[in-house]
This record gives sequence, structure tokens and C-alpha cells, in this order.
Amino acid sequence: MVTCQEPHGPATDSVEDMLDFGPLIGGVSVTDHTEWVYTIRASALIDDPVGATCYRNALNAGRMAPDAHPETILGRCALAGPDHLDAALRAARGAAAEWGGSSQERRAALAEAFRAGLREHADAVTRLLVEEGHPVRLARTEVADLLTFFGPQTTEWCLGQMETRHKADGRTVTLRRVPDGVVCVQPPQNTPALGVGAAFQSVLAGNALVVRLSRHAPIAAMYLLERIAVPALAEVGAPPGVLSALCTDPAQALDAWLASPLVDDVLYFGDSIRGEQLEKACLAAGKKPILELGGNDMVVVWRDAPLDQAVAALMDSYHGSGQICCAPNIALVHPEIADELTDRLTERVRALRPGFPDDPEVVLAATPNTAGYDATLADARRAGARVLTGGRHLDVQGRESDVAVFAEPALVRVDGLGRARELRSVRYETFFPLLTLAVPHPVAADDELLTEMVSFVATGAYGLRNSLWTRTEEVIDRFVRDVRSCGQLRVNDSHLAGVPFLSNHGGPGLSGDRFGELNYPMLRTSRLQGVSVAQSVPPSQAAAPCVPAQPRPRVEAAREYPPGWPPEELPGGLPAPFTEAFHHDPYPTLRWLREHRPVSRVISPDGPGWLLTRYDDVRTAHTDPRVTCDSKRIPAGLMWLRHWPSELRERLFVHLLDSDDPRHAELRAVMRPFFTPTRQEQWRTRVQRIVDTRIDRIADRGHGDLMAAVAYPLGGNVLFSVLGATPPQMNHLRAMIWRTAEWNNDVPYVAALAHEVDSFVRAAVAEKRRSPGDDLISLLVRARDQDGLISEDELHGQVMMMLVAGQDPSINSVGNSLHALLAHPDRLAELRDDPSLMATGLNELLRYESPLPFTSWRGTLEPVGFGEVTVPAGDSLFLCLGAANRDPARFPDPDRLDLRRPTPGHLAFGHGAHYCLGAHIGRMTAEAAVTTVLRRLPGLRLDGIPRWRPSMFERGLSVLPVAWDVPRKGSAR
Repeated sequence: MVTCQEPHGPATDSVEDMLDFGPLIGGVSVTDHTEWVYTIRASALIDDPVGATCYRNALNAGRMAPDAHPETILGRCALAGPDHLDAALRAARGAAAEWGGSSQERRAALAEAFRAGLREHADAVTRLLVEEGHPVRLARTEVADLLTFFGPQTTEWCLGQMETRHKADGRTVTLRRVPDGVVCVQPPQNTPALGVGAAFQSVLAGNALVVRLSRHAPIAAMYLLERIAVPALAEVGAPPGVLSALCTDPAQALDAWLASPLVDDVLYFGDSIRGEQLEKACLAAGKKPILELGGNDMVVVWRDAPLDQAVAALMDSYHGSGQICCAPNIALVHPEIADELTDRLTERVRALRPGFPDDPEVVLAATPNTAGYDATLADARRAGARVLTGGRHLDVQGRESDVAVFAEPALVRVDGLGRARELRSVRYETFFPLLTLAVPHPVAADDELLTEMVSFVATGAYGLRNSLWTRTEEVIDRFVRDVRSCGQLRVNDSHLAGVPFLSNHGGPGLSGDRFGELNYPMLRTSRLQGVSVAQSVPPSQAAAPCVPAQPRPRVEAAREYPPGWPPEELPGGLPAPFTEAFHHDPYPTLRWLREHRPVSRVISPDGPGWLLTRYDDVRTAHTDPRVTCDSKRIPAGLMWLRHWPSELRERLFVHLLDSDDPRHAELRAVMRPFFTPTRQEQWRTRVQRIVDTRIDRIADRGHGDLMAAVAYPLGGNVLFSVLGATPPQMNHLRAMIWRTAEWNNDVPYVAALAHEVDSFVRAAVAEKRRSPGDDLISLLVRARDQDGLISEDELHGQVMMMLVAGQDPSINSVGNSLHALLAHPDRLAELRDDPSLMATGLNELLRYESPLPFTSWRGTLEPVGFGEVTVPAGDSLFLCLGAANRDPARFPDPDRLDLRRPTPGHLAFGHGAHYCLGAHIGRMTAEAAVTTVLRRLPGLRLDGIPRWRPSMFERGLSVLPVAWDVPRKGSAR
């Protein structure tokens, strides 16, 4: 029974509307499965990449149910196991013999039935592709290409190659191709539906097909197979075993295929490195490798090219953010027109913007490979190429962000083909939005220049397709004659659009050799090349109707604000504490409260409490035994925790920051040996090395974001070195942890975020139990397993506490200190001229802009007096370190930054029993970062508006844009 439901109408919030697929074995969806892979709508991932990713992970791990945020879920596929893989291969082998002897007429009828079904379901397939993240313009192109590929011209030509008959010398000679038998398909992760559709052509040759579906985006591909391919096979009476499709681990499937005697061919779509490895494994196992690998397609733009059309064709490079294997990646431009084309192209590229995939103006898709993007641009700069635009990571609004899902479209120009060959973007395939313009050095004779450019293309390492733009017949003839190393040539035509008779694919990339061939799965063993030459520039086609956009899913926070929230402004229009306006600049409000209501009854998003702003009151509250840190005994803490899953709330919140004496002292004693000043001082060299490495990456740029470039990676690297844990995707983890520490009223996906943190903690503890070391987690594991000093819950709670609280003091100390200096250029110059001021200056910077303006929640166990006010028992306390550090009773003229000011007793890292264990590391990190930045980035100045990160407990920047004078090469650090 087929379980897929047809997409219809706008998205709803009902789990029943979710697309649901089991393993497809012999054309039938089986139901004996318990594990699922969920697909989250791309617009939800783009809108909230951290929260939606955590929710997907929680769904896949079975920790959350789909009814938590059903509006975000596109569908799910059951995970197939070894038994399903074996059953699919046996069904395929049984059907292959029967189907292999079918007539050509029957196979032609199958092609037409498949095409008719695709045409009928075109809107549904397009919509599913969009929901999986393909911009709607690209999704429509993909569906149109499949319709063209299965059109009568291509099908009749391919079937005509399958068998020919000849009469010679009284004999009838038949030349025919016979099917290999069972073909197993691994489609591309970025465009699985298009790959699966192309692979289905191998069924027309008489083969049976077993498809391993991508766990990343299986829904559109499974829909294509269940709703279109299976009915088409049934219409022509094909045996059921001809088609199977399973969603499973790729390594598990490949291992099973290589080991099975039932498998004949492995058709693999992917990158060239993995393709080369698979090719060797297939040959060793006696299987035929059929590879459709990535490539670096080239476009030659001759001096008489129609520039409007050539520029439009080059913009195809950015469709899907460059994640299309046959998109142009390199343009060889005649030097006479290079400047004009560069200017036009730069303007067009800069105008591209991120957006949701259902926007018909958007061509960019989310870009997972930002590390490769960054490395490629850095390589271009080192090689002397010009990066004309690009280099930032952007969110859907086009704002720079370190957890962004879009890479800014990049355009690189390099002059000289010799230098171009050295660039990483030319030597290797790229799957991100980057186009390289390679301009040959001018020569006297056009013939010599043409020879150089054609030779550059003909000797390229990849074999997909190449293009030419020119009006000169001689140039066309020369290009077509001499470029024989790829599967397809386009002349004065779109590089991407489907063309009748021509396959949409053209592997095999770098596998075995550089030579490519036109890839018809029916004819894969023949060497073919297709050429499309337009006699005149094709007229532009009217845009196809846009698929109606569905309402984008958006998970809203469970906002359950207490009575009285939001509070009214204070006298003089000052924002009330904890409001959004307060976070931008809290000090005027805190100053007024300290002067008029030093112990003030206020409302926070987590309920009412008492805000303390005087130094003496805040300091006293840190040491009074009648004040508790246990969030489970504090009204605000209980409200803050209410959205955490109950099992995590009870298990994880037993850590150092959430405990009172005597247990707090016992837990602190367990960790204290790791945080002695001597032990922390051992990190100084490592911290300095990290700072130098980060500044090395940006020193020659002249501008950048000091938070993303220095503060964030520094804080994260130091934390994970202390923990001894394997660093994850740092930006994702940092953003996720920040949000778990925010008010849960304002955080969507909070349960999913909590489960993700718990999952990381469990994995880190398990890793240290297997391989202990000289690190903090190993110390805690020994305290639990060998010494019995802490419980399992306390072990996990301590690790979770370090994740949440361990990197932010360092990050904020670095960012806030640099921002304070940049906002006071005289103080910056003073410190740069006299680095010895750092001895007192660092503590002054920490006092002036404290990294933690509030402690975590506190509460009264008994009535406690602060000055003239007695706070009743059972009330919440908000201890404001930022206000205490600007109390004029303790620090005269406190709003003035004075690097020579002695600041004994400042509360930037707390006070008393809960004084920050890692304060020395935090100071050392800030000192190394500030002194090195000032020394190595001369002329440092603000270059935009800094942005503060909204947070209940912290005062930290999200962006600190700066510029500096680029130092000359060879200058000392």
C-alpha cells in the first residue's frame, strides 16, 4: 500500500497532513518500521536555523514528537534496515530477468507514462522541491529538465541505439545492447529528486532499480517514485520488483551493494573524491561503477559575444547557490571586453539577495559548505586575485551572522591563465555561490589567444559541460573541434536549460581520467558527445507561472508573560529593566534606579522580583545564607524552567551555579584543582596562539567583525580545550546555548534546544569514559566513577553548566573591552602608546562594561533587609553586577572610563562562594586579545554600528564592525 499523501492547498498545523513514507520494496510501501528521518521545511530552517535544526535532531532521535511543531514538518521517511536492503535486492533480481526481455515499444510506453505522470504532478513536485530548499525558479527548471529528458525526441533516440539490424553477406546482423540487470542508485544530496528521475531512465534499458534516498531531503524524490514512477510501471505491466527505494545510511547501503552478488551496477552521484574511492571499491567487488560526479564547468566569452546574454548565462552560476554540478564555475573572458563584463557582472552579483525559496526573485539556496567557501576566497586573496564581491555569511534578511545559512555571492577575478590554474576555485569543484573570471594576458594575435583559451578548457580536469559565447563561426568551429574532453558543449545558449536529445548530465568528473561523456543511463558504456549550437541567440522565454507559495511555517515562542509585563517606562522615558530598549543601553535606567529606588520591585518576563543596584547590597546578597541560588526554590527560576522537558529539568539543574552550600562547596571542591591560578596560567601560550592565528586570517583585509573573527572562536576554542571535548560545529552550538540561557518566553523550539544540549553532554561524557585525558570532563568522570564524589546527574549537570557558562565571560570580556576602547579613541590611543596600562586597564574595562550585568536568579529563603527595604521570604532577587560596578559610592565618577583607576573589589566575575572559577582564564583571554588586536591592527576604528545581543544575564555584542590600516608585508606582529 502506498502511504504518500498528495500535497494540497496551504500548509496546515496538523500532523495528519505530514507526508509519510515507508521503505518502497518492489513498488510496495512496507510498514514494519520504527525509526524515522524527518524533513523540516526549508523556510523554517532558514527562518530559525538553530532552533529548527535542534527540533529535527530531537525528532530523529525520538526525543520529541511531531505534534510539538507540526507546521515546520514537510514529511518523514522510515529508516530501512539490512533486512529491507536485502528484500529490495532480491525483488530487483527476480524482476530483472523478466523486464530485461520486454519490447522497446513497452519501454517507450513506460517513458511516456512517466512523463505524463510528471506533467500531471509537476506543481506538487515543484512545491516539494521548494519546501526542501530549492528556489522556486530552480525547482521549475529541474522539473522542466526532467520533462525534456523523458520527451519523445530523447527517448526515441536512446531506444534507437539499443538495437540495430543490418543485412550483410546473406546474414542478418543484430547489434543490441542488453541490460546489466540490477542497478543501485545513490542520488546526489543536493538535488536527489533530479538525480533519481534521471536514473529512472536505466529502467528503459531493461534494468531493475534500487534507490538509496538521501536522508537530507528524501521527500520530493520519494514522491516522484511512489506517485509517478510506480503507477507508470503498473500501467505498462512491469513486474513490481523493478523499483525499490529506501532511506538509509549511505555507508550501510554501499557496503551491502558491494557485498551482494545480486548487484550488477552502482550508479553514484556525488563529489569526485568519494567517486574515485567508490570506483576502486566497485571494481574490486566486480561491480560496474557508473559515476556522475561534480565538476568545474567553464564558459568562454569571446570579444564579440552578446554581453547581455553572456552575463545572464554566467549568472546561472549562482542558481541554488552554486550547488548544481553542471553550473558554470569559471569564465574565460577575452581581455578586450573583460573590464566591461566584470563591471556588469559585479553589479548583477551584488544585487542578488538571500530569501525564502518560494520567492520567484530568489536564486540563492542555503549553503552548507561555508568552510569551503571561506577557504576558497582566502586562497584567492593569497594568490593575488581580486575578490570583487562576497565573503560574508548572511541570514535571510541579508545581515551578517555567524549562524547564517547563506553565503554571500562571490565574484573573483584573476588576470593571467597561468595564475588562474593556481587558484583553488579553478583546480577543484566548488559547491557554493562563487564564480571565477579568468582573463588571459593580451597578445597580438587573436588566433594565439584563442588557442590558449581553448587549450585551457580542453585540458580541464572535469568532464561535464562547457560553453562558448561568440558571433564568429570560425571561433565556434574551433571550439567544437578541439574541446572533446567533456560530455556536452553549449554555444550561445543557456548553460543549464534542458535541450531535447541531450542528457542533462555528463560525468564522470575526475574518476579514472578527465574525459567526460554525455550520460544517458541507458547508454552509459558508449562514448558520446552532444553539441547544441543555436543559429541565433534564442529569444528570452516568458517566465512560467509561479507555483503558489504556501504560508511559511514559523514556530513562535510559548509566551506566557506574568501579569504586568511589559512594564511601563520609568520617569523621563527611561526603559524599564529587561525590556528590549533597556538592553541596548541599560546604564541610564540603572543609574536612575540606584539613585531613586535602589531596591526596586520590578517585573521581568519570568515574573516579579526585587532588583538590587547598589554595590553594597549586591555584594551582601552574594554571601547571605538566606539567599539561595537553587532555581527550583526561586519563583523566577521555576518560571524560567517551565518549558524545559521535565526529565532534563530534574536531571541537569543540579550543577554548581544552581546549588547552595554545603553541596555547592563540595561540588566546587571537585572542580577547584582544575582552576588554580597556576593551572589556568598554563593556557596563556595557547590563548595567544589562537589570537594570532585568527588575526593572521584578517590582517590584510582592512575591515571585519571582531566578534566573528576573534572573540567568538577564541571563547569557543578555549572552552573546548578546557573541557577536552571534541569541538562541534561551533557557531551552531554557541547560538543554541545562548538561546537556552535566554528567557524561555522568547525562545522558539526551547525543548528541542534543550534536548540538543543534553545530547551533546551525553556524547562528551561517553567519549571521556572511553578515552579519558587531562581535562575537565575526565576529572568529573573520575569524580563520579572512581571516587563517588558526585552523582551521574551532577556529572551531566556540571558539563552542561560549563557549556552554557564557560565561554561567554571570555567572549563578552573580549568584545566589551574592545568596544569600550573603540568608543573612547583617546583611551585606545593611551593604551596603545603605553601597554603597561593593561595592568590596571583590564580590570577597569571589566568594571566599565561587565560581561555579566546580572547573576543567575537568586531568591530569599527568609526575609532579608537591604538598606531600608526588607524583601520577604520566597521572593526573586535580581542582582545587577553592571549597576554595582557603576555605583559612585564605590567607584567615583563611575561612567568615565579611566584605565589608570584602581578597581579592587569590582564584581564583573561575581563575589563570594560563587565567584567565577574561570575568572583568571577570562582575564587572560581578554588581555591577550586586546593587546594583540591593538598591536597588529593599526588605526583600528569603528566601521559601522555595533549590535548588542539581547540577553537576560549577559552584556555581549553580536557584531563589532571595525576597519584598520592594512600593514605592509613583512611588518612584525
